Amino acid sequence: AILCVGASFGGGNAVQSNQAAEQLAGMLGMQGGYTGTLIGVGIAIVVGFVIIGGIKRIASVTEKIVPFMAVIYILACLVVMFAHASYIDDAIALIIREAFSPSAGLGGFFGVLITGFRRAVFSNEAGAGSAAIAHSAVKTRYPASEGIVSLLEPFIDTVVICTMTALVIIFYNSDGLFVYGGDGAGSVIIDGVAVGGVNLTSMAFEAVIPWFPYVLTLAVVLFAISTMISWSYYGLQSWKFLFGRSKIADITYKLLFIAFIVIGAAASMKAVFDFSDAMILALVFPNMIGLLILFPIVRAELVKYLKAIKVKLTLIK
Repeated sequence: AILCVGASFGGGNAVQSNQAAEQLAGMLGMQGGYTGTLIGVGIAIVVGFVIIGGIKRIASVTEKIVPFMAVIYILACLVVMFAHASYIDDAIALIIREAFSPSAGLGGFFGVLITGFRRAVFSNEAGAGSAAIAHSAVKTRYPASEGIVSLLEPFIDTVVICTMTALVIIFYNSDGLFVYGGDGAGSVIIDGVAVGGVNLTSMAFEAVIPWFPYVLTLAVVLFAISTMISWSYYGLQSWKFLFGRSKIADITYKLLFIAFIVIGAAASMKAVFDFSDAMILALVFPNMIGLLILFPIVRAELVKYLKAIKVKLTLIK
């Protein structure tokens, strides 16, 4: 519970506001000074209206628009992929070759593997134990059915969307526009400047679809707000477990959560990701121990569910 609270401040909050602020600042041509702080305050006000003010209309609008934005994003990826259709097999081969290249050495291989784990958690939270807080609120006769539903998350987010994004960025670098390096937060060097995160993705899309960064900006902000609202629920449940279900405990957590929105937007990408990686990595360890202990129960529930499905299918036939 302690580590889940920390993760809600980091990966579920600060990272989201940081990337939203980066994209908004780049789109509006606002750089330096207190730009990140001002954008963070704006996002904090919107999220505050939902989690403190109880204004659910914003949340309901967000949950309807986000799936639409996801479809738009996938379509844009497909447009870029079709524009470089002849390079798709080369790009996939490059990913595989670089991941398992002997020249990288064993240390390099594990370094890339760890980086992959760190970023994968931001994509689908698999193994962190946070998403289970939401799934556990579902009423169902067979718990395993909800577990199977939850498997869609890593498939859609990581296997589909992240793979498409990786291909878009590789196509963008097909002419050798950048070199790897940067500030250690997954950035690359373009014309002597470190570019990473959502800015790199935006530039990759812009090379093929000039107007898409505007759509991407809207999508990033909506994704950020919806993720923050979800994680505020995760963190709040953990906070209440630790400090009780009083109004003081409730408002204290929510104010801290809002403060981290501003901190995340104002801080550097590397600092935010380092803090978030540490929080989520720490959260994974106790969750993995719990998963190992509960494995026999999970297996029994899965067997029970599969038997129920088999009986129903037999009756239908």
